[in-house]
Amino acid sequence: MIPALISDDENQRLLDIQLAGLAEQDYDGEFEVIIADNGSRKSFPVHILDHPLRDELKIRWIDASAKKGASFARNVGAEHAAGEILLFCDHDDRVHPTWARRLIEFLDEGYDLVCSAVEGRTLNAEHPRTVAEIPDPTEFQPAGVFAPVIIGGSTACRADVYRKVGGMDVTYPANEDVAFGWTVHNAGYRTGFLPEALLAYRYRPGFRAGYRQGCGRGVGLARLNADFPRSGMPEIRLPEVLWRICRLAVARGLVAEERGLLLGLGVGQICGGLRHRTLGWRSYRKN
Repeated sequence: MIPALISDDENQRLLDIQLAGLAEQDYDGEFEVIIADNGSRKSFPVHILDHPLRDELKIRWIDASAKKGASFARNVGAEHAAGEILLFCDHDDRVHPTWARRLIEFLDEGYDLVCSAVEGRTLNAEHPRTVAEIPDPTEFQPAGVFAPVIIGGSTACRADVYRKVGGMDVTYPANEDVAFGWTVHNAGYRTGFLPEALLAYRYRPGFRAGYRQGCGRGVGLARLNADFPRSGMPEIRLPEVLWRICRLAVARGLVAEERGLLLGLGVGQICGGLRHRTLGWRSYRKN
């Protein structure tokens, strides 16, 4: 399942790279690839219809443009999926050859929803992050959370479970995958994390794209604190967030995307914290 908003040639090229990765899977079972189109340019359906991998991957184009957002596209795609297991990845990343097999094998160990770690080095050699690099797989999950943090771009879920909990919450600006995982956990299903990087994650290009992504994540984090108050996530505190933003002004060696991401994250946490009433005002103090 791939949610897609393809507005230009570059994003279409990135999708083709992802489809090529799916064609290289070592999984020996049958699967179909659903492209849940979230409002792409008019020529995009024709590209999928004429795609050289269409028959090999059993590609299906689904109109998921009634509401903007990857969550809505995933939900629409899930409604049209025929299989008992849903695999989710994003259009601009690239799955490793073992991705589908390993996730399905892990799911079959008794889980209802699982995700893997991802790595940020393979696709970002020309503009590597220096501060906000994706953690190593063994440190991928944040400490203290009550259930695994699910990454929507590398996920496997039982189709009936996905539908029973109502899919992903389309009102989240970001981190809807985390909210979905914790909702599934709270509903009594078993969630798991595979600490292996089975997917190459691509960073957004440029300051503006990084900033937009950071803002969404910041607001999403603030809402997670409101919706899951005993999740184990640290409280968002205004002095710490302002201090991080100020340090960004003099920080050196950051690529534009990374600087935008971190600035947007701080701004989003403040705005989201005010909106959802999860913004603390006092700094942490050591006892």
